[in-house]
Amino acid sequence: MKYPNLYIVGAPKSGTTSLYHFLEQHPEISIPNKEPRFFIRDSILKVSDEDPIKPYLLRSSVLDLNDYCQLYNNKTEKILCDASTQYLYHHQEVIPKIKDLEGPEPKILILLRNPIDRAFSNYQHNLSTYETLSFEQAIKNEPQRIGQHFNSFWHYIGLSTYASQVKAYLDNFSNVKVVFFENFINDIDHSLKDIFEFLEVDTSIKTSSFMINTKSTGTPKSLGFNKMMNKISSIGTLKSIFYNLIGQKRTQLIKEIIMRKNLTKSKVVLNQNTRYELETFFIEDISKLKEILPIQNVSWLNDGKKS
Repeated sequence: MKYPNLYIVGAPKSGTTSLYHFLEQHPEISIPNKEPRFFIRDSILKVSDEDPIKPYLLRSSVLDLNDYCQLYNNKTEKILCDASTQYLYHHQEVIPKIKDLEGPEPKILILLRNPIDRAFSNYQHNLSTYETLSFEQAIKNEPQRIGQHFNSFWHYIGLSTYASQVKAYLDNFSNVKVVFFENFINDIDHSLKDIFEFLEVDTSIKTSSFMINTKSTGTPKSLGFNKMMNKISSIGTLKSIFYNLIGQKRTQLIKEIIMRKNLTKSKVVLNQNTRYELETFFIEDISKLKEILPIQNVSWLNDGKKS
């Protein structure tokens, strides 16, 4: 059986999709399925039926071992990649499983973004479909959602608390590279060359940005409409009727398309007082990250000061 020799483990909303589109253009790199999420199978199967994202997770993930290996078995490229971005957060579940695999130790690539910007971008993504709370309410309700077994894409603060997650990968693997989102987008060419060197592939390959991530998000025209759609889709009788008529996957896909039609182009803006509060919250974790990554310039925050 063949397994990946590169894992892009996260963090979500930190440029991983754009990086994926650049890497897949390289002839020595194969990413047959961006996020199979195979190594968080246990967590996905424990997700509550109340989580509206669960059907998408089950539909888009590759949770069977043979199916997972089949993604890579016929690939001949030097680098075989799994870019499941929730692996960073679920390090306690993922790392032992990767280490148990046969073959050479894989390379680990981690993308990190200002934790506040990442959390808010994550919120905006969910707001375009299933999120019905304000950002402040969602943060307050995060422990409740965790307790209700909502999947980790709802864990806006948890996914942005990097120090212990990064340390776990550094402690367990010898080939780990950390890239900061802000540096990546400010100088894509230099960043890609640096990543290609880490992967030991041809650094002269030129890539196009035409497939850079432009997936639309926005503010729902009507939160009530989204709530209504979620409520209707939770009614078992209606769900069964549509599943029997057009199938489960088509029903779920049509729902997602309808909900995206409910979007405006306007973006919700992060409240500055909320930003200041979150800066104060993240100071300790950022300080720990600076100790873990002493040669990298971690300069995201204003230490909670209104400057």
